[in-house]
Amino acid sequence: MRKYNKEQTDYIETKKALDALEAREKELEAAFVKSLGVVNEDGSVPSRTWAIDDDAIADQAIDDFGVLVEECGLWKELCKAKEAFQAAEERLVNYALSLIPCKKEREILTAASSNLKYRIQIIETVMKLDTKTVTR
Repeated sequence: MRKYNKEQTDYIETKKALDALEAREKELEAAFVKSLGVVNEDGSVPSRTWAIDDDAIADQAIDDFGVLVEECGLWKELCKAKEAFQAAEERLVNYALSLIPCKKEREILTAASSNLKYRIQIIETVMKLDTKTVTR
């Protein structure tokens, strides 16, 4: 069975928590837009506030939904979850970089880790790593 270390586990758990909150926000927004009874010019019913064709209605819906999300506490939860996820991601990247034995390559990848494309590759690679094979 695969073994994860603390950095990998924290990353997985914070990502799941953030994804769940974002899904809850999306569902809440869809229900909110549906309750407005808005129908776009092409006959479609938007599921997001920003997808409403009429700009005046969209602007008001965006503002009203923002208030709703803040009042119910979801915005605060989302902000905390995003901060926790970003911190877990940073710890995971630092862990991945710490495994690189050659100083020169580690320095190059440390600089490259701020580039989104390379950061994603670093994260994908370290998440494939079975930590029981790594000695530290």
